[in-house]
Amino acid sequence: MEILPLVSFFLTVLGGIGIILHTDYLDKIIMFSFLEAGLVGIITSFYYLDVAIIFSILVPVSATILLLGSLRYTHIKRSKKKYGSKLPILTK
Repeated sequence: MEILPLVSFFLTVLGGIGIILHTDYLDKIIMFSFLEAGLVGIITSFYYLDVAIIFSILVPVSATILLLGSLRYTHIKRSKKKYGSKLPILTK
């Protein structure tokens, strides 16, 4: 019995459950990396090596885009002004 499909399946399930259960965005990105690692293992265990090469090239690009988007989100969230009780009145 081969061990690569078993470990890959375990990583995929662990990553999927982690994405669902975690609330922090950095933890979700880490779990997304576990899911991607499991998918690469599953793809290579079925000998689709050309697909695995393309997937391995695109995975870091998508992780970088996710990290940049999350950093932008936290920057916008921090720079948002809090109004308190004095809200601007837009109607007469």
